[in-house]
Amino acid sequence: MKTTSRLWLALSLAAAMLLSACSLPAPAGQQSPAPSSEPAPAESSPGTSGDGLAGGFGSMNEACVSVSATFLSISILPLAGLVGGKAEDVKKAQDELAKLQGKVPEELKPHFDKLKAFIDSAGSDFNKYGSDEFGKLSKPIEEWIDKNCK
Repeated sequence: MKTTSRLWLALSLAAAMLLSACSLPAPAGQQSPAPSSEPAPAESSPGTSGDGLAGGFGSMNEACVSVSATFLSISILPLAGLVGGKAEDVKKAQDELAKLQGKVPEELKPHFDKLKAFIDSAGSDFNKYGSDEFGKLSKPIEEWIDKNCK
């Protein structure tokens, strides 16, 4: 019982730290301009997709919060397995991935697709979520969060 409580405490602290990183002020290069009463002309630079760095989200902050929250629900799967995880835990992660899949920035889409395919195939076999393959599939998303959401 003590181990379970400690795991949940550690998980809660990790979640709080991850989500609080998303609320930090963006570095000077990422701050959005102050709102104005006039609509800004649409800018497009060559070589960028229509959805840009924030993907289908309204702002980079919104993208960071959504991607981080979804990543958190995925990254707890190995811990859920340690404390007697249930199929509902996997279903929640699958639902979160499905909701986010079409909105994530272009550079994350292939990583989310691969991770979703892995989770769909692993199902409720929690041993697979502690594998190197799961870690490798999760790594690019974690790196994107580290790079863009601090």
